[in-house]
Amino acid sequence: MGIEERLAALERQIRQLRVLAAVLGTGLVALLSLGATGQAAVQDFQVVRTRDLLVVDGQGRVMCSVGEDGEGNGRLALNSRGDKQVFIAGADERGNGQMVISSSVDQGVFSAVVDADGNGRLLIGSRKQRPLISAGADRQGHGQFLLFSGSEQPVLSAGVDAAGHGGIVDLYNTAGQGVVQLSCDVQGSGMVGAYDTKGAGRALKAKP
Repeated sequence: MGIEERLAALERQIRQLRVLAAVLGTGLVALLSLGATGQAAVQDFQVVRTRDLLVVDGQGRVMCSVGEDGEGNGRLALNSRGDKQVFIAGADERGNGQMVISSSVDQGVFSAVVDADGNGRLLIGSRKQRPLISAGADRQGHGQFLLFSGSEQPVLSAGVDAAGHGGIVDLYNTAGQGVVQLSCDVQGSGMVGAYDTKGAGRALKAKP
């Protein structure tokens, strides 16, 4: 998968997570409330059946919500004491699990998702909800790591080369152009390539 395809897939995942967060944030419906009356009482329940479950604090503020997301999937949402939704677990439109952790100002900064190929992927973003780190797998099932600048430009990618000779690392300039590459040749020796903005340059190989 090329860097353009990886970036497009990452952007789709981020948009999906933002939609999920909005749906879960507005879907809290109070159908069950449990509390103490007079003297403390303890009851044991083997099974509790309800469409939605809300857990509230002493002031009646929602701390936890468990229910259905409107698409037939289960979802769990946790709120902070500042009434901010800081954790969401649910499913995407394909039925795969996903999780979002947000900051105290309702900005998703960490998420765990399943990509279109069924591989897991971790996404770490900035407080401005811009992707900074993406870790997962490529279409061949090899590990993949992407690092972005604050302006969402890729600056580093690491993975396994298409020929299967070993690991490969690419460095990009601020324009998104590959200028340095670390890789392995067919004999397993290291190679270092340095290129200008027009793609001209050369690769150095270790002596046999």
